[in-house]
Amino acid sequence: MKQLQIQNDIVEKAINFYKKDRFGYLDVAMRVGKTKITLEILKKLYNYSPTILLCYPDNKIKDGWIDECKKWGYYNVNIEYVNFSSLHKYVTKIFDILVIDEFPSCSDRERDICHQIMTNDNKTLVLGLSGTVSRESKGEWGLKEIAKYTTNEGIEDGILSDYSITVHLVDLDDKIKTPNKKGKLKSEKDRYSDISWVISNKQRLKEDYFHLALARNRLSIKSISKMNYLRFLLSKMKYKRVIIFCGLSEVADNIGIPSYHSNSKNDQSFRDFQNKTINHLALAEIGRTGITFTELDSVIMLNTVYNQATMSQSINRAIKLDYPNKIADIHCIILNEDPEIKKIKEGLGMLDSKKIHYI
Repeated sequence: MKQLQIQNDIVEKAINFYKKDRFGYLDVAMRVGKTKITLEILKKLYNYSPTILLCYPDNKIKDGWIDECKKWGYYNVNIEYVNFSSLHKYVTKIFDILVIDEFPSCSDRERDICHQIMTNDNKTLVLGLSGTVSRESKGEWGLKEIAKYTTNEGIEDGILSDYSITVHLVDLDDKIKTPNKKGKLKSEKDRYSDISWVISNKQRLKEDYFHLALARNRLSIKSISKMNYLRFLLSKMKYKRVIIFCGLSEVADNIGIPSYHSNSKNDQSFRDFQNKTINHLALAEIGRTGITFTELDSVIMLNTVYNQATMSQSINRAIKLDYPNKIADIHCIILNEDPEIKKIKEGLGMLDSKKIHYI
C-alpha cells in the first residue's frame, strides 16, 4: 500500500509538471515501480495513443518495457523502441514524447542527438528516468526534476533492502614482469605508475589524455592482484549466491567460475545461476541494467573505473537487487591508488558514509 501511494504521488507531480513545462526527469530508486509510474503518466497525459520514442542503454530493458506494458494494460502501437547507440536514426523525426530510460548513461554524442530530437517540435515532451541522477547529469541535460525518491527513503519505507558496502583496497602486483613495447620488463605496478606520471605531469596533448586514462583503466580491470584477491574473496563465499561485475568478458572468463556476457555461446551459465545449480556467476557489462537477479547474498564489483555518474548508478543497481535477508552486501575491489580511491569516493558520495567500510 505504501508503494502504491508513493507511485500515485509521483504520477500526480508529473501531471502537474507537464501543465507548465516540457522537459523533466524522475529520480526514483529501483524497485519502486518506475516503469509502472511512467505508464500511468502516459495514460493520464494523453486520451489517445501518443507517438513515443523510448530509448535505453541495454536491449534487455526493451523486453522489460514490453512485459510491463502487457502487465499494466498499456497498448500503444505508436511506441518506437531504440538503443542509445541507434538514436541517430531518429534525429529528424517528431514524437509526442521522448522517454529516456537511464538518461545519465548516454554518451555526449547520444545526449546531443536527444537534444536535437527534443527540439524538432515545440510540443514534444521529455521524460528522463533514473535512480541515480548526479549534479553533472542535471547540468548537462537541462531537465527539471519532477520528483525524487531516494534509496534511503525506500529503505525507511521498507520497499528496498538496507545495504553494507565494503571497499577492498588492493596493492598492485610488483613481482610478475612482462616486456612492454620496447622489450623492457615491467610489472603492473610499474606500468600503472608510468601512465599516472605522464597524466599528472601533462606532458601529452589534451587529446592523448583519453587514451592514457583508458589504458590505465584497462590495466586496473585486468589487474593480477585484483583477480587474485577476488578468488580469495570468493573462496570465503563458497556457499553464498554471488554475482561479480568484471567490466571485460575476458576477465569474466578467466576467474575460474561460470561466466555470462555478450560473447557467450549460450546462456546456460545464466540459467544455471538463476535456477540455483551454481552459486557464483561472473558478468561483464551485461546485467548492469535490465536483468533481475534473485535471492542474492552478495555482489562483488571488480570494475569500478567508471565516471562518477555511471559508478553511482552501478552501485545503486547492485544495492537494489533482490536480497532475501534484506541487507545488500556489496563489495568493491579497487586498487590502492589515489585515482581509484578518489573515484570510488565520488561514486559513493550520495550514499550513507556510515554504511561504507574501507579495508
